[in-house]
Amino acid sequence: PSIPSLLFLQVTHLVIERPQSFQYKPGDYIYLNIPAIAAYEWHPFSISSAPEQQETLWLHIRSLGQWTNKLYEYFQQPEPPSPELRPLGPREGQGRRRGQVGAGR
Repeated sequence: PSIPSLLFLQVTHLVIERPQSFQYKPGDYIYLNIPAIAAYEWHPFSISSAPEQQETLWLHIRSLGQWTNKLYEYFQQPEPPSPELRPLGPREGQGRRRGQVGAGR
């Protein structure tokens, strides 16, 4: 689950709930998949939050290509009622949309 924040210069700030067992170091990255944009595409992004931040991971993604432009546009739209884009997890909340994360080093 993630909560987006749209910044200036078409940068999307994603806030992702951090699993308790997920450990990382500065410079690590994760792979991100947003099925509503491209079901089988995974894109690597550096983690911009500090490892000491226990509850969330931050990603800052600048719109520079087709996929990142679609990501920015996706989070600018009001949340659609489509069942494909229902919030994930036990809590429902505004701004939560379906996505998947994979870790890398």
